[in-house]
Amino acid sequence: MKILLVPVCYNAYEDAGRFLASVDLAYRACPGLVLDVVLADNSTISPIKDFSSSDYAYSFKHLKNENVGYFPAFNKALASQPQGVESYDFVVVCNVDLVVAEDFFQTLLAHPLGNETGLIAPGIFSDKDGRDLNPKMMSRPTARKINFMRMVCSNIVLFRWYHKLVRMRELARSREQRRDRGLTSATPTAAAVESPMYGAHGSFMIFTRRYFAKGADVAYPRFLFGEEGFVAEQLRRHGLSIEHVPGVRVFDKEHASTSQVKLDFICAEHKKSYDYFYTHFLRNRS
Repeated sequence: MKILLVPVCYNAYEDAGRFLASVDLAYRACPGLVLDVVLADNSTISPIKDFSSSDYAYSFKHLKNENVGYFPAFNKALASQPQGVESYDFVVVCNVDLVVAEDFFQTLLAHPLGNETGLIAPGIFSDKDGRDLNPKMMSRPTARKINFMRMVCSNIVLFRWYHKLVRMRELARSREQRRDRGLTSATPTAAAVESPMYGAHGSFMIFTRRYFAKGADVAYPRFLFGEEGFVAEQLRRHGLSIEHVPGVRVFDKEHASTSQVKLDFICAEHKKSYDYFYTHFLRNRS
């Protein structure tokens, strides 16, 4: 089994070091795995340490970029590999403000994939409130919803207000997940059946071999935000689905990179991502 992992770093070298160490631990627990890791580094500051391939048991490359953005850095990393994506069983893109569980690769490789699975959504468990960040989106957004978000992101005051509401919703979801986990523990014979997911959380995406074999791509040009919608539309157009596998566990340290960026910039980038989604996937389209 062969995996390509592309963590994208922006001025978060301490987080990157912690993440890579967790990957190393998980890799050592999975004999026979071939793992290539490319640290796509968009940082504008000097590294606090030298990242060397000798530090890790897996194949490692440190790719220094200009600050090109999340998926553009991902694509640069893919282009840097001498063999194409088709040579990998899984291709992963993620942030660095995370750690993977020690059994991450063991659980991933043991999971039986569905025939039309293009993406695996792992369990991304928040350190802040314990909730799983997946599923990100259960249904495809309507033009009305996207236009509402374009309006919200056109004004910094509206944007700040909206995100306070989002945080309240996240806390409610955390309480609901804790309650559901308690019910599941109390009735272990009851099998939970999830509804199909439209979009997986963009902080950690696991693309299957079938995703690329069916012609789907990751050529999302926006600097930041909106990756979930772009990938969801690729899956939709190519008849592929998402599998939510909470047992493939990642632990989220909460936006180490974007927390360093000014809110007005984040607001503007959200607006551009919603504009892109509306223009490419909703306007005059089914």
